[in-house]
Amino acid sequence: MSAVGTVLAIGVGATIGASCRYYLGVLSLQWLGKALPYGTLISNVLGSLIAGILVVMILEKALLNETYRLMLLVGLTGSLTTMSTLSFESVEMLSSGHYSQALLNILLNVGLSLLAAALGVMLAKYGFDLTQS
Repeated sequence: MSAVGTVLAIGVGATIGASCRYYLGVLSLQWLGKALPYGTLISNVLGSLIAGILVVMILEKALLNETYRLMLLVGLTGSLTTMSTLSFESVEMLSSGHYSQALLNILLNVGLSLLAAALGVMLAKYGFDLTQS
């Protein structure tokens, strides 16, 4: 794949992932309130689940070609998940003296994202077989 094709594939996925992350943040604020940055949590968990599924589909089952691999794994899940926002929001909470809220935020994001990635891997390996007709 050419360099331009690579950039375009990643860019398409990143546009979709970043847009989803933004709207998940807006919707979670409306539905769940401000107690925690739920939009970031939902984005990280969902992105980790998708990444877990994609890793198996790409590495073990070779179901996706290079273009889709870059678009989905690098672009989509890379921009849907957000370590920088998690870090910033947690530092903001710590600076405001909300230590338990910051700790909860960090633990939920890391713990649930790891569980979601593991679940994605298990679903892709054992839960459904996309190669069967």
